[in-house]
Amino acid sequence: MSKPIALITGASSGLGLAMALRFRSEGFVVVGVCRHRPGFELDRWIEADITLPEDRDVIVKAITEEFDGIDVLINNAGKGSYATWEEMPEHDLRDIFELNFFAPVLLTGKLLPFLEKKRGTIINISSVAGGLHVPCMGAYCATKAAYKLYSDSLRPEILRRHVKVMTVMPGRIDTGFSSRALGARKPPETPGGGNADRFAAKVFAAYRKGRRCLIYPFWYRLVMMLPGILPGLYDRKNIQLWRL
Repeated sequence: MSKPIALITGASSGLGLAMALRFRSEGFVVVGVCRHRPGFELDRWIEADITLPEDRDVIVKAITEEFDGIDVLINNAGKGSYATWEEMPEHDLRDIFELNFFAPVLLTGKLLPFLEKKRGTIINISSVAGGLHVPCMGAYCATKAAYKLYSDSLRPEILRRHVKVMTVMPGRIDTGFSSRALGARKPPETPGGGNADRFAAKVFAAYRKGRRCLIYPFWYRLVMMLPGILPGLYDRKNIQLWRL
């Protein structure tokens, strides 16, 4: 195919949907991977749960049969969690690590040969929470911290194969993310949430520039510095916000 190919996991809603629409508007053939059919038109939808080994094989089979490679892989599928470590059941803890860490790592390994053919780019969606400790979000923070380190260590490992890696760390963006999260707690209302469409535009622009990392909104860079500069104040503020 003459058009570049972008494969996006979790493309049916939220940030995945916004990025799918953006890349499609920029001339990409968008292959969406998700469990439920999206409510918008995709060039190709692969029904799959990436946490299942057999479904990861379904994705590989579809790419092998229909495309000669992948230009962009966006590992976006994931879920949140709002619970203290004590409150979180073991099955929820294993579930969130399976989707947020193990599944994208294993899927990327299977798709690397297709990316190598096109000298493609892997865009790994981590989170600002991967660079912060946040009470009542510890499990989520842990998965995203692990995923950021995976992403950053993968970059030099595959450089000789001419595959680029970009780590994306979004902060709070208004997508309904918290309504789909694990745990019984509700996150505190905080100002300054980003916009999904603007986020997608920033991701595409960073991809075009060959950026290694993107933090959105940009002012979260300052937030991520707080625990190191004012650790006591940072913890006290979180205790107040989460009513601990």
